[in-house]
Amino acid sequence: WKEAIAVYRWYTPLLHLDTHTKLVQYIKLASAECGYGTELCRPPRLNLTGEERERVLKLIRAAIATRPTK
Repeated sequence: WKEAIAVYRWYTPLLHLDTHTKLVQYIKLASAECGYGTELCRPPRLNLTGEERERVLKLIRAAIATRPTK
């Protein structure tokens, strides 16, 4: 249980990105940050910019840096 709870607590902030209307942009940003593809979106979706992009990128980078391993 301790391991499962630790993984859940680590993953929860990323799961909350799923509740926003810009889910596609968030997924693309996370994928690009992990070295897969690009964060650029096709219209009508708009690319993330400014404070929003930085906030999500900070969350993604923190998750990558603290990823549980076994």
